[in-house]
Amino acid sequence: MRPEPEDPTIPPPALRLALEARPENVGVVRQVLGGAAAALGMDSRAVDDLRLALSEACTNVVVHAYENPARETFEVDAWSDGGLLHVTVRDRGAGRSAGLGPSPGLGLGLPIIRELTEEVAFTDDGGPSAQRHEVRMTFVLAPAA
Repeated sequence: MRPEPEDPTIPPPALRLALEARPENVGVVRQVLGGAAAALGMDSRAVDDLRLALSEACTNVVVHAYENPARETFEVDAWSDGGLLHVTVRDRGAGRSAGLGPSPGLGLGLPIIRELTEEVAFTDDGGPSAQRHEVRMTFVLAPAA
């Protein structure tokens, strides 16, 4: 797993997006990262899986992270190495634990992400009212020969 982006020994990600936590920006992330993955040699089925996993991670931010998402942002970092594409989706919201009410979804987002990624990790800042959440996903760029 890649260390925190604030680690000065690690180069910055090849791609960084910072977007308002609005539903239409989920589509922006899907298109930008899907295009980048295709340019890096990922096959079309794997690009579709990447886009679905990104949709789930980013939608979780829009729906769950903030009380008023239109006034907040989320970040997406991406970089590749050794035939893998690494993507981190990050928010700084309080999340569902802040009393935003029950989830309006079916609760399938995280299992879908787990199924579509080579590796995934869910982290927060560890505080009682965590203010930094990350979904770190790894995808294979090209199937093994």
